[in-house]
Amino acid sequence: MRYETERRHLASVIEDLRTWKLLNPAGGAVSVRLPDGNILMSCTRLAFDRWKVSQRDFIVLTPEGAIVEQTGGLGASGTPMHLDLYRMLPRAEALVHTHAPYTLAFASLGLPVPSVTNRADTFGEIPCLAADDSAVKADFRANPVPLDLPEGMVQRPDVAAVNLLEYRPQLEKVIAPRADELERHGLAFTLYRHGAFTIGRHLEETADLMLRLEESAQTALLQGQLTGGTVYPNRLYRPELLASGVQP
Repeated sequence: MRYETERRHLASVIEDLRTWKLLNPAGGAVSVRLPDGNILMSCTRLAFDRWKVSQRDFIVLTPEGAIVEQTGGLGASGTPMHLDLYRMLPRAEALVHTHAPYTLAFASLGLPVPSVTNRADTFGEIPCLAADDSAVKADFRANPVPLDLPEGMVQRPDVAAVNLLEYRPQLEKVIAPRADELERHGLAFTLYRHGAFTIGRHLEETADLMLRLEESAQTALLQGQLTGGTVYPNRLYRPELLASGVQP
């Protein structure tokens, strides 16, 4: 089995993400760019197995998605998005995709995650990319079009159609132009009604970014309970000034 050191490292970080309650059986995927340019990625069955991971539960893909080494299952249906992000962002070395609950609350409404803690300020903007996945899947099943699916992913063309036809153009427009930001900090975005992605310069950073993202989303939701629904990204809450009609 190749890449044993990298496999142990990835398994350890996945266990951390599970301990932090960022990964759950709803799905997700974690991947790293290997020193030779190939991609080591979690397999699609891991979510169903409650992320109880061994070193064999990964697949190694070329940057184009061909299988280099398969010791577990195939890559998830979101594999094209991972490959696209590595292609668009040369400085990216790891990706984490989760369905963490507080971030998902914002994604369910198509809202960006506000930075309400200093730990989230390093992201810059945290946009929500939007696609009506149910409609796209239904339309694809009724009117299929040829898709170039990577060899190393689960063959669910209707699901992949959402990534390839809807999200790929948005990644090119919204995320790819921010490639230079990875010289200074990681990136994050969410997908409407789906989940969150963090992108970093190494695996530990990328996992920590997901924790920061979820922390900011949780804090923003708790803010609303304290303020009556208003979120304060970066200003002090002064209820006495609000009561007098003066904005803080």
